[in-house]
Amino acid sequence: MYKETGSKLSMAQTDKKKILIADSSSITIREIFKSDSAKLYDIQTVDSGEECLAKIESFKPELVFIELLLPKIHGIEILKKLKTDKNHRNIGVVITSSLSMIQNYNAALELGADYFLTKPFDSSQFFLILERYFQGSLTPDPFKNKESQFSEAVCYNPIATTSTSYLKFWGTRGSSPVSGQDFIRYGGNTCCLEVRNSDKLLVIDAGTGIRELGETIDTNVHTNIPLIIGHTHWDHITGFPFFAPLYHKQCTLDIYSPVGYQKETEELFNDMLAFGYFPVRLEDMFANLTFNKLRDGGAIEFGNLKIECHHSNHPGPTLCFKITSPRKTVGYVTDNELLLGYHGPPGSIGKESPLLEPHLSLLAFLDDCHVLVHEAQYFPYEYHDKVGWGHSSISNAVAFIKQLNHCREWIVTHHDPTHTDKDLMLKAQLHADVINECNLNVTFRMAYDGMILPL
Repeated sequence: MYKETGSKLSMAQTDKKKILIADSSSITIREIFKSDSAKLYDIQTVDSGEECLAKIESFKPELVFIELLLPKIHGIEILKKLKTDKNHRNIGVVITSSLSMIQNYNAALELGADYFLTKPFDSSQFFLILERYFQGSLTPDPFKNKESQFSEAVCYNPIATTSTSYLKFWGTRGSSPVSGQDFIRYGGNTCCLEVRNSDKLLVIDAGTGIRELGETIDTNVHTNIPLIIGHTHWDHITGFPFFAPLYHKQCTLDIYSPVGYQKETEELFNDMLAFGYFPVRLEDMFANLTFNKLRDGGAIEFGNLKIECHHSNHPGPTLCFKITSPRKTVGYVTDNELLLGYHGPPGSIGKESPLLEPHLSLLAFLDDCHVLVHEAQYFPYEYHDKVGWGHSSISNAVAFIKQLNHCREWIVTHHDPTHTDKDLMLKAQLHADVINECNLNVTFRMAYDGMILPL
């Protein structure tokens, strides 16, 4: 027997209604028992599905609160057992869950639950449901998406670091561009790297990837663009005349390149843009162009980034780079033949090896890099026929990287144009195998057109 007293129930001690709470959340249970209203009921608790079914037999509750994701046995399964058992089908059931999804709500009510209570809830809400149930007035509330309770103003909205400072690969092929269905995964453009630092933009290499990059640049914002050419082989310059900012009067391009053996970069570009090859001469381009010599040991300050240069082992004057930001140092080496003519296992090469001696200066230059972007153009069996071409085998690149003290990530670029997506996936596995064989603590990825690396 009970009578209403304000919003609470008062009854003789022996007439307390039996309530079972099946919930593994100690917070939920603690909050309920902190309320004075808990003294008005005989409340018992369990924290697993198995205990729930056993307690129903021994305790014989009149109303059960069942957490949907109850350990051992799912809340919906317990609900089905109760509603299909003639001895228990009259027990009231409230399903509780923090998973406020229409599917869970509908399933609970269709199977006979009296109410679907969304977590978190406070103790006053809990005891109001008890009161309404025993009065015979408890009906399910309409489903309300939990997300709709929150305003946009309190929504956590982090900003990706790649929106302000990053490297983006616009071309990852060496030698020549490729296209077709066999080259979709990794892309077919030749070398071009975008370097973003806040509102500043710098470009390394002018392979075919630079055309697509140029289409994305707002030349009203980026009126001064440094362009660094690592070396003047075709795969690093052939996209130059298709770079859109060249045709905007408000733009200035400061072009940096190594000192040439035969012709300087400006003269090479003039030759490349002869009328027999291209309809626009260098002097006819609208942008203001400056040509600057870049030497081994040189550096360019770029906002709070620093781009440093070092010679690499490749035919003709060739530079590789180290990009240092406040958070990360990245080495960028697209063309570099390591351990010239070596075909043995990388584990046999140590710091004292004569084969490594020509590369000690480069090792010192790259030693503080956290990430190294370095070519490994050939399978070991391919390198037998490519010695002296200026590119490395997988195994020789690993032999070099294992001498670095701080490198924890290796990204391979300058993919051979004959290597299809299938070849590069096989090559990626071989990279991982050789790294594992040498017990290196280095993660590995294959670069692809469009890949972004936060700085």
